[in-house]
Amino acid sequence: MGDNVTKLIFGTDGAMEKPIWREWLESLIVIALIAIVIRSFIVAPFKIPSSSMVPTLEVGDYLFVWRYNYGFRVPFTDLQFLPKPAERGDVVVFDYPEDRSKDYIKRIVGLPGDEIRYDKNKLYVNGKEMPLRETGPRAYFLSSGDVDVSTVFEEDLMGVKHDVLRKNFSIRDGVWKVPEGKFMVLGDNRNNSRDSRFWGFVPQGYLVGKAAVVWWSWDHAKGEVRWNRLGHVIE
Repeated sequence: MGDNVTKLIFGTDGAMEKPIWREWLESLIVIALIAIVIRSFIVAPFKIPSSSMVPTLEVGDYLFVWRYNYGFRVPFTDLQFLPKPAERGDVVVFDYPEDRSKDYIKRIVGLPGDEIRYDKNKLYVNGKEMPLRETGPRAYFLSSGDVDVSTVFEEDLMGVKHDVLRKNFSIRDGVWKVPEGKFMVLGDNRNNSRDSRFWGFVPQGYLVGKAAVVWWSWDHAKGEVRWNRLGHVIE
């Protein structure tokens, strides 16, 4: 009788065994810690809430964002280890400078020291106009569910070719000098984007990560999955 009780408590080798609930709890804690590390330093999910990046990104796209491209940022701070500057043309997620509780996503067009001019819906970098090639009209759904129509152009942003939407008028023109340690960003939907033309520049420490790939896409207007967007690499 005594030997049987000892085996139940300590096991056959005499060592005390952990209760099942404790093994499960320890496993869940380890899994949670791994998930926190992955989300904080490697990859994070992001949902596209607005049409400001159409045609590159659609309302209802779900992305993976690489968090390590610009260095490793300590959560809830601006401290970065091994910081790396962003590159022109990167599609980046960042803390919105006017309300850092919100994340925004835009494309970097201006690097530190650049002079950026936006005039009559044309982009100039250091005095050079970025070439545009018209490819045709495009209808798309706004986040409100309404439909808008613009023209798609392929923009050559100093070697980074990507599509933008434009109309025949500009919502904000001006000239900006990008300060050191900051970046200028624009939405690819140039007539439907509140970006650096309105609220200024994005500091290096505000960068969350680089948009990488669409892993899910839900068309709310049609109530269906956009199967053709799954696995779409963001450029």
